[in-house]
Amino acid sequence: MKSMQLIYYKPQYYKEVLALHRSAKEGLPIGINKRDEESDLKSIEDVYFLSGGVFLIGLIDEQVIAMGGFERLSYDSAELRRMRIRNDLQDQGYGTQLLDVLEELALKSGITTFSFETAKSRPLTQEFYRKHGYKQKGSGSYGEVDIVRFRKALKTEHSISTQA
Repeated sequence: MKSMQLIYYKPQYYKEVLALHRSAKEGLPIGINKRDEESDLKSIEDVYFLSGGVFLIGLIDEQVIAMGGFERLSYDSAELRRMRIRNDLQDQGYGTQLLDVLEELALKSGITTFSFETAKSRPLTQEFYRKHGYKQKGSGSYGEVDIVRFRKALKTEHSISTQA
């Protein structure tokens, strides 16, 4: 496994971030129109950083291979969003590395709970988060897509150093 460098999002990577997001969604219904579904990615600084959240990208050889962030919802809770790993590099530990760093950064900023939603039709995604301590806390729909909601109380067990 090549080493992945995690950095805070920079606008110069916008096109690569959007391409990675779209490749992860390819063939899946999104529930709403594409423009609205991608609106946060068109203003990452406003949506993530101004809320007190974070958006990281993972680089290998200067190419974006991973992304993910969290949007602060309240003083101590945030929504985990846009976790993506390039398809050909999944199941190699990059997702775990990214998630661990996001959880550590959240804890350092006072966030103690992460929540998120994912499509019911994504069992491997659900399995990944369950393996990392996330519990299903409900279900619903997003447009025409059936979703499940997950939540995790973050623990102070993370002690990862990051270049982010």
